[in-house]
Amino acid sequence: MYKRRIASIDSQTKIYHYPGCHYAKRILPKHQLEKSQHDMKKDGFRPCRYCNSMNFRLKQEHSNLQRYAQYRKIEFKMVDEQLFIKTEIGCWKLIYGKYHQNFILYHRNASGRPVNFEHPERERYHKQMDQLYSDTITSVFIYIYKHDQFRVTEKAADGNLDLRQVSKKYQPSAARRQRRQKERRLDQLFRVIESGSEEYRKISCC
Repeated sequence: MYKRRIASIDSQTKIYHYPGCHYAKRILPKHQLEKSQHDMKKDGFRPCRYCNSMNFRLKQEHSNLQRYAQYRKIEFKMVDEQLFIKTEIGCWKLIYGKYHQNFILYHRNASGRPVNFEHPERERYHKQMDQLYSDTITSVFIYIYKHDQFRVTEKAADGNLDLRQVSKKYQPSAARRQRRQKERRLDQLFRVIESGSEEYRKISCC
């Protein structure tokens, strides 16, 4: 459904739509042209402003999202065409990219304070590079839940997570975090040693 687009064979404006768009429903079946987004663009068609939006895509998936959110204890809300998602351990921002017609995921920056979900737009976020683009909001929700499960497991292991037991998808990020933790521990060890002796401080700077 999310790969195919619909246009009118007789269209002078050369606009294509998502299935389910009320403008697409006005096109008689015998006049419908159905192609992929890529082929529509190649043939000079442009996306409909109504259905090529976060509001439309959220409306299309809303019932599935509500069921999944209730089951997984997820909250979500729209603020200024952006979808904010809160879980028990994190907060996320989802933006709809109209040019490529996909979703771009951002994760809230690490912070010692609880998230302010009354105004999640005031939080600071960074791009989630291992799941940057998605075709559906539902797939984003599934990713977020799995991401949280992994982080809970990682925290329970207290930095000693066996990478062989980690999904291949998360192995690179888990390895990077373990490497950063080791570097921080080493830096902290040097600071403790240096604080006890001027001679040690001179040696560590060599």
